[in-house]
Amino acid sequence: MESVQRYYRIGEVARLLKEQPHTLRYWERQFQRPCPRRGASGERLYSEEDIAILRRIQHVLRVQRCTVHQAKQILGGSAEHSSTLSPAVAAVLRETLELMLFFLKLLGNASQG
Repeated sequence: MESVQRYYRIGEVARLLKEQPHTLRYWERQFQRPCPRRGASGERLYSEEDIAILRRIQHVLRVQRCTVHQAKQILGGSAEHSSTLSPAVAAVLRETLELMLFFLKLLGNASQG
């Protein structure tokens, strides 16, 4: 038996994500994702997949505190998860890892002395 996919209006998605509807529309324009269906009267209708994309955008912007420009790089120009990083993001991650390893080494030396 085939399951029926549920669609959510922008107000429902906004409440679910604790964001304003205008923020979701802004993200759609900036990231060109998601591309929700349109109802008969033109209202946006979001699928579960659309909501997952918005959650990913929200995480990068709100939790990781990235700018929209940085988020676009991290998300590979779209909101879909990308398995490859841009060179700029890879360089920042490499530098961050090196700093973390350096500080761990310092902490190890401090606890021994």
